[in-house]
Amino acid sequence: MEKTVVAKQMYLRGSLEKVQGVLVTREGKHEIPFSGTIGFKATLSPRGTYTLALDRLNLVAKGVKTAKGNSGVIGLSLAAPQFETRHNLRTGAISSNFMSTLHYELIDKVKGYRNVEKVKGEMDAFIPFTETMKGAFKGNFPQNMKLDEKAKITISGDMQMDLSSSVLGLFDKLTIKFGKIVVELAKISVETLKIQPVFIGTGPADPHATGKAFDTLRARSNELWGKCGSVRCLKFVYNEPVYINNNAYKVLDSSTEADNLRAEVDVTDAIEIFVAEKMSTSLTCAWGGGATFSSGTASSKIVTSDEQLNVPCPCPASCATYCPLGPCSCGALNNYHLAHELGHVINLDHPSGAYGMAPSTATSVMEPSGFCNDNPDIQSAKNCRNASNPLFYWGKTMIYRCIGSPDIND
Repeated sequence: MEKTVVAKQMYLRGSLEKVQGVLVTREGKHEIPFSGTIGFKATLSPRGTYTLALDRLNLVAKGVKTAKGNSGVIGLSLAAPQFETRHNLRTGAISSNFMSTLHYELIDKVKGYRNVEKVKGEMDAFIPFTETMKGAFKGNFPQNMKLDEKAKITISGDMQMDLSSSVLGLFDKLTIKFGKIVVELAKISVETLKIQPVFIGTGPADPHATGKAFDTLRARSNELWGKCGSVRCLKFVYNEPVYINNNAYKVLDSSTEADNLRAEVDVTDAIEIFVAEKMSTSLTCAWGGGATFSSGTASSKIVTSDEQLNVPCPCPASCATYCPLGPCSCGALNNYHLAHELGHVINLDHPSGAYGMAPSTATSVMEPSGFCNDNPDIQSAKNCRNASNPLFYWGKTMIYRCIGSPDIND
């Protein structure tokens, strides 16, 4: 029997730090810096040759003025897992045509969310409308580049993107050019997402400030997403909490109050997590205890509460009508709630596909649970592979050990 040889893969990753971009709007041109990651997957043949595919292009910038107001955070990521790439080994020339998903906060303010009133059980992910840009990248690697982890590899290049499908249609064209940057070669892709906790209170010394459940929720999130290590290394890093000194936000009585809270803090390069003390029963039951807004984009924000680890006993009757994962319970219950919401931040759907985002795995942490059940403490390879957000940036393998493995290898 002929032996099957499995091609090996390696990853080339470079950080784009404030590279100059020119964004063309109806009102004119805006020169703004973009940051992010560019990356290629190298597939090695048994003969020692390799092919490249563009598999990462995350770009984020602060908002610009438009005819409809400030755009808010601008984020782009590839619209498919990878795109064919042409590479001339002798000259180092490289090129790729691609499609990118574009989102900016103003879309949400004008259009709202595309899945409102369509999901049964719990409505914990608010999915934005997005636009598409058609792009072309041309650049240069070193001549006769060898895939050697000890070698110094650089890339330079430029890209042009044109609006392909629109919602508001405020941006017609984007061009970006960057000089030589160092590209790292690794056997596994290490991607990092920055988190900004937001608590209600006067500061860390305030004994009545919210955020009391956050350390546990964070630890359980790191545990679950740390299981991706053998498939794809994903890491969340946390800024020091920001405090809002307004006691009115401690108890969120309505979605309008939650919207006002979300508007209090915007960090361009991080995902904000707003932690109230509790929510009204109606809001708690509707969201299953918390929700993610602008899922899968650089504008993603989570609203949750300390009540995740202090579910009233007995569980509120109106919440107890939705306990899909077992008998309704109470107390220090929802340990994996934040891990689930972070799944929505990185563009993962419920296994049912209710939201139309990237597919996730049945029985995994992405199963909806309501407020009176916890989400499963199960991770899958599919969840790890399908995760995406423009705010993911490249991190060195040596900084973070990727040692976990998924419970389900689908």
